Amino acid sequence: MDTTHPVYMELYFQMRKREDLRSQEEIMLIALREWMEREYGQPTDRGYQWKDLFLPHGTRLRIIHRGHGYMAQVEGNLLMADGKIVTPSSWATEVCGSVRNAWRDICVRRNYREPWTHASDLRAGAARHPGINRRRRARRSTD
Repeated sequence: MDTTHPVYMELYFQMRKREDLRSQEEIMLIALREWMEREYGQPTDRGYQWKDLFLPHGTRLRIIHRGHGYMAQVEGNLLMADGKIVTPSSWATEVCGSVRNAWRDICVRRNYREPWTHASDLRAGAARHPGINRRRRARRSTD
């Protein structure tokens, strides 16, 4: 491995600046693992369980209220917004200033390749039985 590459030099500089005692190899393995989880959707044991919907680590949540976008992110097993630990309901209430239906107001993006999707649509998809779609397709093809 060529450790004179500017990325390695920057990593070395940042580790020294923060007095990080881990090795560069350890940091690179962590970065690669997180990149693979994000890029290829590898299953992860970290994430936030929101009722019957599992949001893996790195999932971003968005509320658009009165023309402003507000973001939160799943970090480990916690949902974080503005540096605070929140629940989807408390976050929606805080952003909008009144009690809101978080399922309706929050959009979810699990990775950068996916479009933003309303949480209610993801919840409905998680609860849906795969056999129902099969029956619908079969019915349409015979019509």
